[in-house]
Amino acid sequence: MINYRIVSVVLGAQLILFSCAPSRFVNTLPKGETQIGASLGGAMVNLFGLTIPTPYSSVVIGHGIRDDITLYGGLHTTALLFNTFQTDLGVTKRLYHSDSSNFWVPDLSGSFTLNTLFEMKDYAFDVFPQMDLNAVWKYGSKRSNFFYIGASNWFDLSKYKAHEELQTNAIIFNPHIGNTWQKKNWSLTLEYKVLGVMQSNQDIVVDYAKWHGNHSVPGIFVGFLKKINK
Repeated sequence: MINYRIVSVVLGAQLILFSCAPSRFVNTLPKGETQIGASLGGAMVNLFGLTIPTPYSSVVIGHGIRDDITLYGGLHTTALLFNTFQTDLGVTKRLYHSDSSNFWVPDLSGSFTLNTLFEMKDYAFDVFPQMDLNAVWKYGSKRSNFFYIGASNWFDLSKYKAHEELQTNAIIFNPHIGNTWQKKNWSLTLEYKVLGVMQSNQDIVVDYAKWHGNHSVPGIFVGFLKKINK
C-alpha cells in the first residue's frame, strides 16, 4: 500500500528545494498562435525501492506576440496541494534565426521569467527571477521537431535561507537538454535537467538521487502542448 504521508513529505520538500518546471517555449510560437499544455515530472528521488521523478505538475499557456516573441504563464498545480500558489510568468525572445539549410547552426533563444510563490497558510510571498538561454536545432522533413540544450538561472533575492541561515547561493544554475516532437496541432517534449548545480543535496529529509557528489539532483520532465486556435 502507498504511504501517502511519505509522498506528502517528498512533494513538500520538492516545492521548497527544487521547485521548477520544464523549459517554457524554447522555440517561439508564430505570431497570433496560442497553445495550452501541461507538464509532469521533477527531481529524481529514491522511493519505494525505485528511483523515480517526483510527480510535480503544472499547466501553461503561451501566445505568439510576434514570430520571435512569445508570452507565457504557468500555474503549478501540485503546489496547490500544499497551500502554495506558485506561478511562472515570462517571455521568450528568439535571439538568432539560423539558415534552415544548415542543421549544425542552431537558433538561439532567451527567456526571462518571474517565478512567484505565495504561502496561503502564513501569507509569505517570494519572487524568483529566472533567465534562460537555449540553442535549438530543428530537424525533420518540415523542420518541425527540435532538439535543444541550454540552462536556466534562478536568482534567490532573499537574505536568509530556511532556519535563519544566511543565503550563500543567490544563483541557482540548472542546465538541461531536451527534445520536442511537433505534430500539426500538438507537441510532446521530454527534458532532462540537472537541478541546483551548486546546491547541497545533503541533510535533506528526501532521499534525492545524486547527480554529482554532494551537489545537484537530476530531474526528468514530460510536457504536452496543444494549439487552440487555427
